[in-house]
Amino acid sequence: MHNWSDESVDWSGIDAAAEYIGTNLRKWGRIDVRQYKEKWGTVRVYCNLGWHQIHCITHPGHCFNRYPQWLWQLDCRYGRYVAQLLNKVVVPYHVWLYRRVYRLAVNKWPHLEKEITCQADYQELLRK
Repeated sequence: MHNWSDESVDWSGIDAAAEYIGTNLRKWGRIDVRQYKEKWGTVRVYCNLGWHQIHCITHPGHCFNRYPQWLWQLDCRYGRYVAQLLNKVVVPYHVWLYRRVYRLAVNKWPHLEKEITCQADYQELLRK
């Protein structure tokens, strides 16, 4: 969309928007945000809605095990069943939060609306 030689782009605003979206999704929804960054002048937030085991709830965004081995084995074996039950309530909340955080980011940086929304993971959720 943009390249680094384009001086008319608010590069710091794009970085700030990516950080704002990524940290708020992780903080308020325990959403598994793996990475947020600026790439080619757009905001990139890589995330998954819903949980697939207990580790996703307690350590969102962590790719590696943060539990003792015995707890990790229990979580791998039985955590998905608990997460499936919780996802019935959590996924609608994650969808709501995803829309809200993106809307707040666009309201905070209205001149970057296209850069914020054009590469969202869940484009269909952001459509008006």
